[in-house]
Amino acid sequence: MAEIGKNIIENLTTAMYENSYTVYREYIQNSADSIDKAIDSGIITSSEATIDIEIEYTKRKITINDNAMGIPKDEFYKKLSDIADSQKDKTKEKGFRGIGRLAGLAYCNALIFRTSFKGENVESVMKWDGVKLREVLSDVNQHPSASSLVDSIIECEVIPCDENSHFFEVIMEGVIPESDNLLDEHEVKEYLQMVAPVPYLNSFIFRSKIEEFIKKENLKIDQYNVLINGNPIFKPYKTILYEGTEDKKIQYDEINDIEFRKFETKDGELLGWLWFGVTKFEKQIPIINPTRGIRIRKENIQIGNEDTLSYPKFYKESRGNCYFVGELFAVSPNLIPNARRDYFNTNPTLKKFEELITPTLYKEFYDLYHYASKVRSSFKKAAGYEKKQQEFQEKVDNAGFLDSEDMLEAKKELENEKTNLEKAQREIELRQKDAEKSSVLNRVFKQIETTYRPPEKKDDKTEKSPKKEEKDTKKYLTQNLSKYGKKEQKLISKIYGIVKAILPKDMAEMVITKIQEELSK
Repeated sequence: MAEIGKNIIENLTTAMYENSYTVYREYIQNSADSIDKAIDSGIITSSEATIDIEIEYTKRKITINDNAMGIPKDEFYKKLSDIADSQKDKTKEKGFRGIGRLAGLAYCNALIFRTSFKGENVESVMKWDGVKLREVLSDVNQHPSASSLVDSIIECEVIPCDENSHFFEVIMEGVIPESDNLLDEHEVKEYLQMVAPVPYLNSFIFRSKIEEFIKKENLKIDQYNVLINGNPIFKPYKTILYEGTEDKKIQYDEINDIEFRKFETKDGELLGWLWFGVTKFEKQIPIINPTRGIRIRKENIQIGNEDTLSYPKFYKESRGNCYFVGELFAVSPNLIPNARRDYFNTNPTLKKFEELITPTLYKEFYDLYHYASKVRSSFKKAAGYEKKQQEFQEKVDNAGFLDSEDMLEAKKELENEKTNLEKAQREIELRQKDAEKSSVLNRVFKQIETTYRPPEKKDDKTEKSPKKEEKDTKKYLTQNLSKYGKKEQKLISKIYGIVKAILPKDMAEMVITKIQEELSK
């Protein structure tokens, strides 16, 4: 008979997960399954169901409790001591492999399970000795089988309790110093609000639109009341997008609407659906926005992270996913998360799912943010002409040119900008025609237009006004220095010309302005 050695236990605990926060996800998904059963059995209602997480840093203790089914005393030992022998239905339930319960053992000195089943007047308790486990695993002279090792580190007891009590509780006692991050309430919250199956913020104005879509399409999003030290957590989706730092955030864009996509096979089987935010797509969303990227979710629990849908498999450019905010919900029961829950098990359904979502991510999304870039560039060019025209007129009106050559150069620049304006206006017209064919492009176009509104067309009289001013005044910058004679003004003009020739334009203008101010005193 083959024998499974002790190292398998290490692989299922210490070496199983890259991210220690995963322990919270594992226990929450087990609680969620139990809550579903309790609601179906009429033990609790969905509004009564809670998953309470208590983090006690000074005691180095973590407690995760739910008020769901609990486990009957006759099933308790087998269910919690057997490894990778879960009886759960992997096509319906969130935790189904029977290994996730061991996740916390790698990070604490004692892992304790407490539970009570409604109608039984006893509470079952099991304690796993993490210290002894690590000692045996590190001792090269000890070679127990996995089964005997588990038996040697488990202690059980039964104590009286109220027969109406029903709960399941995980306690991690003596969280090891290397896992201090598990005791950081802020960091745990930031992790779980993106990973856990929790509701959207009430302030997220598109929450109702998502709910309407779900109802219309006869779908569902599993949502649970998860609290950390008494405070409920929510998905942190907001309409505002920020740039800068956490201490100094500045709004640069916003979600003005959301769009939906369904991914169905030719036979009409729905494999998944997506919502994504429609913005001006100004740039890649900065990392200070915790919701950036399209996230995959199964049973409303995140699969992987913001980079799971990445270049080159799903996006044409490496920056692609970072232009978007949204969620991709895997629906098919045959889309089964792998053991690490960073992607799905390979099977024909996964292959078909990837084939269905790729055109949206790879082409539609690429075309969308590139369309926004073209529209934005055209409006900026149009606005550039208006600015140049105003600057030219101000210099004419205020004798701001050094000499006739300087004026002629500025006039040529203005003519070039006018050519750019004409090109930009043609581009705007083309992009506007594109927008008429697509509701998404139309919203993007209008939002960019509002931000970068083009200059109004001017009549012929207005266009000719700079020439008129030039003919009537013929005044240049040095002519404002009336206390100096014509020869001195001419010399100053030459100096200005030298400054302009050897310095960058902005710096030259700054130096000339400063000299002019000093000479005018």
